[in-house]
Amino acid sequence: MVAEESCIQLGGHLVSIHDALIDALLAQEGANHFRHSTITDFWIGLTGLVSAEKWSWMDGTVFDFKDWEKGEPKNISGNNCASLSIVDGFWKAENCFELKPYVCKVDKSFYEPLTTTTVKPINCPYPYMYFEFTHSCYGVWNLTNPLNWENAEKYCEANAAHLTSIHSIQEARFLGSFVYVADLDFWSGAFSNDGGLTWKWSDGSTWDYNPWNVGYPTAIGSSCGKMWGAVIANVRCDSVFRLICKKSL
Repeated sequence: MVAEESCIQLGGHLVSIHDALIDALLAQEGANHFRHSTITDFWIGLTGLVSAEKWSWMDGTVFDFKDWEKGEPKNISGNNCASLSIVDGFWKAENCFELKPYVCKVDKSFYEPLTTTTVKPINCPYPYMYFEFTHSCYGVWNLTNPLNWENAEKYCEANAAHLTSIHSIQEARFLGSFVYVADLDFWSGAFSNDGGLTWKWSDGSTWDYNPWNVGYPTAIGSSCGKMWGAVIANVRCDSVFRLICKKSL
């Protein structure tokens, strides 16, 4: 399940639910987040893949609370993953290969500062956001007009930046937060000019971290990298996506 793999890349799992308060809170937040869309539910971390008669949480926590819709879970082949309705909070067993948004549950230690040292705040120019771990500014651009990779890089360069490079799991998770919140595809600065034999970053920085999703890079001719959560996948460079620019300080 791609949603669970993406959560693992963020250092967590699809969300587990252990009381009615959290269940209601998730439904409420989902309703707020998707109020301008046709989305009615999202994946949670409950699965019957191991045993259709015994559902369990993917994060390994105890199954001590349930809020199934009446008549659920139906014993239908393939319906081994649970979604949560943003209308009433009830759960439903559905086909694991359906495309839905999802909620990850991540231990807060992954996002706590690595140091308690007090530093002078850095002001990045709008719409950039500062990330202390890399001492860089990141900006999400062109949400309404996607661009191909070459034009996306030129767009960043015109703003004294480059498409983002990735050099650590911390930076990958930070960038992944942009992708998950926007629920859109974004270019990274990864590219290959030798048919995929070697990969480089458009900002000229060293390729010192493996940013690939499992199974990537793949086909020859797909020589540019797009963000896929906290990892990247190689695609055709003439594809059009939004972009994340990175400006080092």
